Amino acid sequence: MHRKPRFPKWVYYAFLFVTLGHNCSSSSQITVDPPHNLKIVDPGFLGHLNLQWEPPLTLSMLQHCTVAYELRYRNTDSEDWQTIITKKLNFEDGFDLNQGVEAKIQTLLTGHCTNGSDVHSKWTQTSFWIPLQGEPETKIREMQCIYYNWKSLHCTWEPGEKIPEGANYNLYYWYEGLDHALQCADYIESNGRHVGCRFPSMEFAEYRDFNICVNGSSLALPLRATYFSFHLQNIVKPSPPEQLNLTQRKPEEFQLQWKPPEGPIPSHCLTYEVQFQEDDASWESTSTEKEMITLQKSNGSRRFCIWVRDKVNIYCASEGFWSEWSSQQCLEEQQEDDRWLLFIVIPVSLVMLNAILVAALFVQKQRIYLKQVLGKKEVHFYQEAIC
Repeated sequence: MHRKPRFPKWVYYAFLFVTLGHNCSSSSQITVDPPHNLKIVDPGFLGHLNLQWEPPLTLSMLQHCTVAYELRYRNTDSEDWQTIITKKLNFEDGFDLNQGVEAKIQTLLTGHCTNGSDVHSKWTQTSFWIPLQGEPETKIREMQCIYYNWKSLHCTWEPGEKIPEGANYNLYYWYEGLDHALQCADYIESNGRHVGCRFPSMEFAEYRDFNICVNGSSLALPLRATYFSFHLQNIVKPSPPEQLNLTQRKPEEFQLQWKPPEGPIPSHCLTYEVQFQEDDASWESTSTEKEMITLQKSNGSRRFCIWVRDKVNIYCASEGFWSEWSSQQCLEEQQEDDRWLLFIVIPVSLVMLNAILVAALFVQKQRIYLKQVLGKKEVHFYQEAIC
């Protein structure tokens, strides 16, 4: 019987050691430099920044490799990094320029040149700050922007606590699609100072970053600039619902119908809050996505009042403002005493009055009849006898 030759165990282990050592040494010898010339560029878009970098200088020496970059960035007041992996040499995003910005990046290698393993370079990083000018107490306060009925944008603010005499503020804005930042063309003024801005049509700015900067200057010193960023659909304040119609379908049931406000807001983007009150009790609330609601009232209540307001719902925006309340609609039942007056007291009074009139006519006819039968003298004697 023929047997296959058997190799000593040491030959097998020696072969395995040489093979693994070759693989390990080949992957461990591959290194890559980080990208160079990482910088954060401000194109003047009030917070929309461009992060740029160049490939590693040694990249040309690496063949058959897949090269990508891991970029991490954040505002300096945040503990969390935003991370992306890209093969491009730039990336754009929005930042809060009231704070500093920092970014770091490394090179990633995969492919045949790394024997299937991932190779990371060291990190290289940079930071960016807008130069701060002016005292903090000179910047505006209580900034509020409202997109009225999804078609008219107004922003208002309070002046700083230590604004110098004669100083004034200027507002600049930018959104994707504009070549450069624009200054407000229709300021709201109070005591000769800018305290707000009315914007032109913002139809093309919806669902995009809308960036604002309010700065200013005076003869004494510059004013501290303040930056804001938001999406228009998240600051909408609709008009209140219209054409409310309250009807009583059953003794204990009311139905309210209304129409959405006129304007560009789609009806499916609105949610409604309904408040109702019975007699002098406290107001109660309920919500609905429809333009009609049926409510039950308690026994014994005489007066039922209701009104409605609306807001852009979570399907079209993540935030927003409630509208003002609609006009109030009320239904009031007549008091029980009034019903007795209408249905019992008045008819009975009419019957009694009619009986009195009939009795009076009867008495009068009787007197005439007695005069004709008995004569005046006898009647007079009868009257004196009675007295």
